[in-house]
Amino acid sequence: MRLADLVAAVHRDFDVAAAMADVSALCEHDRYQASAGIDAAASYVAQRAADAGLHDVEVLHFPADGARRWWTFAGPSAWTPRRASVHVDGVPVLSYPQQPYSLAANSAPTAPGGVRLPLVLWDSGSCPDVADALVVLEAAPLPVALDRLIAGGAAGVVTDPLASRPDRWPEQVGRLELPVGCPLFAFSLTKAQAAGLRRAAQRSTKADVQVDVNVAGTLPVVTGRLPGGPRELLLSAHLCHPRPSANDNASGVAALLGLARAGEVFGRTGAAVRFVWAPEFIGMAAYLHDVVHAGRAPVPIAAVNVDMAGEDQRRCGGPLVIERAPEELPSPVSAIAERCAELIPPAARSYSGAVPCDTWAWRATPYVGASDHAMLAGPPTNCPAISIGHWPDSANHTGADTVDLVDPQELRRTATIAGATIAAMRTDDDPRLSADVTDATAAWAVGYVLSAMPGARPLPPAPPDGPLAEGPRLDPWAPEHLGRLLAHRGVVARNVIRSLPGAERVADWFSGLTAHVMASCPGGIVSPEPPLGPDDGVVLAPRWNGPMNLRHLAERSSAPDRRWLADVTAQDRGGSYARLLALARGIDGIRDGRSVAWWAAMTSGLAVPVDTASRFLGMLCRAGLAEPSME
Repeated sequence: MRLADLVAAVHRDFDVAAAMADVSALCEHDRYQASAGIDAAASYVAQRAADAGLHDVEVLHFPADGARRWWTFAGPSAWTPRRASVHVDGVPVLSYPQQPYSLAANSAPTAPGGVRLPLVLWDSGSCPDVADALVVLEAAPLPVALDRLIAGGAAGVVTDPLASRPDRWPEQVGRLELPVGCPLFAFSLTKAQAAGLRRAAQRSTKADVQVDVNVAGTLPVVTGRLPGGPRELLLSAHLCHPRPSANDNASGVAALLGLARAGEVFGRTGAAVRFVWAPEFIGMAAYLHDVVHAGRAPVPIAAVNVDMAGEDQRRCGGPLVIERAPEELPSPVSAIAERCAELIPPAARSYSGAVPCDTWAWRATPYVGASDHAMLAGPPTNCPAISIGHWPDSANHTGADTVDLVDPQELRRTATIAGATIAAMRTDDDPRLSADVTDATAAWAVGYVLSAMPGARPLPPAPPDGPLAEGPRLDPWAPEHLGRLLAHRGVVARNVIRSLPGAERVADWFSGLTAHVMASCPGGIVSPEPPLGPDDGVVLAPRWNGPMNLRHLAERSSAPDRRWLADVTAQDRGGSYARLLALARGIDGIRDGRSVAWWAAMTSGLAVPVDTASRFLGMLCRAGLAEPSME
């Protein structure tokens, strides 16, 4: 079989109607990480997976007592919201569950009959007494203000986390999460609700609040497998998020169930295929720690995570995104997935028929690690893992993420890429398919290097705002660093080719091509460079346990370092996360501080501010999660 035939077969056999039925069924459940809702969703998924023909289907139940840790990841406390409401002058302002997403996860309960609280406005020009009050927060994002609210004795807080978004929809409610064990409750508001409570607070009105929750439950993880050899490939999709959360991530869960139903396309020989549906991050950490690294399942050789699979691109605003595997884990998985995307059967062709023409779009991006693939790719599993989803998405993490925003054909395309990638890596007895995989990997490697050339590179990202934009930056896209970027990409791409069995001759050919490109490079590496700080020439070694966990870093850090981390991540959510995780991944006991910072810039594709790199590396050392290498 050729790779194009495999992609066409997965696309043909994916049952779109059944997958959309699964999306709709899952959207009925409030799938908080350790709740009655996610237990019901897990039972549904397990039954559907067994009906689809997966073997060894089971629901694993992990403790949800708020005390259990898997590496540095703290498990949630069981929390099932029953009902919640806010009334002002006897008039209902909001009510849960009628308004999805309105109650913050992990909110503390009130007394059974509710409480009457003064409304206190906290805006940019005030610092009021918040003791035993319901605070209407406008001055700062909730994570930044939370410590002060708790220290001040606030009872609860209401806020509009989408207030700064000009494109928000009128009735859209954003997600809020409180830390496990937080003494506060919190509510998320629409723009109109926030304005109404602001006016009520200015009149010194009181609010009647009720929050009723149940604290019994476990952390469920559903697994099943297609039998095969001793090695395993892994498909994952996170099961959690409040109702409805159709694209994020009922669609990903449904995509995997659809692939299970189309199991014949995976063939009958080769590595086993493991399916995992788990609460995001913590569920995958629990599975890897207690199952894989306890010897109850093999360490996967490669993985595809499916997160936000079905977005209607025109209504939600983003293309399909293939997030590549980390560059330090050489594997053909990224190259295969991108080739599978190119081979999706087109809905139409150009006027002459020479070129496929479709209205959907896809992009490949550098590794970030903002979903379950980060648990797989991090130590000690070190599994080459990609993630397939969509971004941007105007409904993401809001109550507007409804079933009508799921495009059935986009769900089918995303599932096809994920399934065909795993099927191509599983097959070990088809010479034609193996040859196609080698060719696709070699073509990917060439394209990866040549895309850094001035005439081919994309527009570089705009520099971040605020303090992240201040001072010197290590910019991989600066013309004077072309030689550095080409050299980095040449090494990465050559290692990917070498990860294929029997590809030595292809790797040698590619090395010659890279040398030719480097020889014609119009720029080199300039010196001197801005000083990085005290860690500039110090080789750093990692000292954390398991995958990197920024929450754990905050727990171990001083108050000033925690505030700095919160400020940086609030300024540029995705970019800061990518930079900081890349800096952590660059610490290997071989690179010094400057090399770590440059490696982070090259592998993330983002300019790294020198001050940010120095402060973050110092923060890791102060928290005991990194230290100068003694070797």
